[in-house]
Amino acid sequence: MKKIIKIISIIGLCLAFNFNLFAYADILGDITDNNIDQNEQATETNVNEAEKTLNTKSEITAVQFSEKQFSDINGHWAEGRIKEAVKIGFVSGYQDGTFKPDKTITRAEFATLLNNAMKIYDTVQIGLSDVKKNDWFYEQVQKSVAVGFFSGYENNTFRPNNPITRQEVAKVISSAITTGSIDGDGATTLKDYSTIQEWAKASVNIAYNKSYIMGYPERLYRPAKELTRAEAVKIIYEILDNENIEHGFNITNYNETYYGAVVVGDLNILDSVGSGKVYINNVTVLGDINVLAKNVESVVLTDVKVRDIVVKSNNNPVKIICNDNIYIDSVKLSSDASVEKSGSNIQIKNTIIQ
Repeated sequence: MKKIIKIISIIGLCLAFNFNLFAYADILGDITDNNIDQNEQATETNVNEAEKTLNTKSEITAVQFSEKQFSDINGHWAEGRIKEAVKIGFVSGYQDGTFKPDKTITRAEFATLLNNAMKIYDTVQIGLSDVKKNDWFYEQVQKSVAVGFFSGYENNTFRPNNPITRQEVAKVISSAITTGSIDGDGATTLKDYSTIQEWAKASVNIAYNKSYIMGYPERLYRPAKELTRAEAVKIIYEILDNENIEHGFNITNYNETYYGAVVVGDLNILDSVGSGKVYINNVTVLGDINVLAKNVESVVLTDVKVRDIVVKSNNNPVKIICNDNIYIDSVKLSSDASVEKSGSNIQIKNTIIQ
């Protein structure tokens, strides 16, 4: 797994990035399951396989079985990925020693699996009518909402026990990956592209271009197809294997570009940057960007997803410059700070003067 943020001297990085995927969709879509024969599965670039570190007391034991103890994965197209996921530790099996790779996975189960794999600990208060404090998945839903993986439906439900679909999973993982510098037409050339719901299309295209969720050999995407445990394992394992995942990060130098990472937790800009500029490109922050530097001239963002940007010091005239493809929940500014929108596809939900 790659664990290093690339630091590049400011030379002029231009990263193309389809940022529409960050709109919060109230309804998430499904991911294909694996009713394809083994040869087809191998060619389907991203028949992403499922698994869950389910904490369901009735279905899945908290005990993690070694891959040798699973009686039902030998020869399965996802056998190798399941074994690797077990070694990493985000997968468990059933009490009877089976894995049930072709069993569908629910929204709550997929949330649990992704949270565990990404090591998500932050929670947020939720008021969803069908997620109760005594439910095994309550805290997992809190975590998923806190980092933006999931949101509720328009009627204030989460539908935790509904099987998750291919287009839903594309939407969910779009919040857990970097999406700058991606080339390709996405799933647009597939025969059933028109059946993908509008809220999911941008996410589907990015997940397709990054080869996390591809089409079937017959050039179908099957957006409403329910995901299996094996598919979920494959998708999440490949995210861990291909994304640069950092658990918290501090920026200490000025006039350099910090590029290409998923930061779990906060990204802090420290006082050592002085009065220079900070450049952040192609970074997803599952937390906040905290501007702790008192004299930094500007923070320049390109292809960035972040929960909040918070200017911590008072009387700090820092400029938050937003180039292309920016998604921010809230910008919390000191009275002297400002936000400049110099690019396209910029989404800032709230601006707060502290």
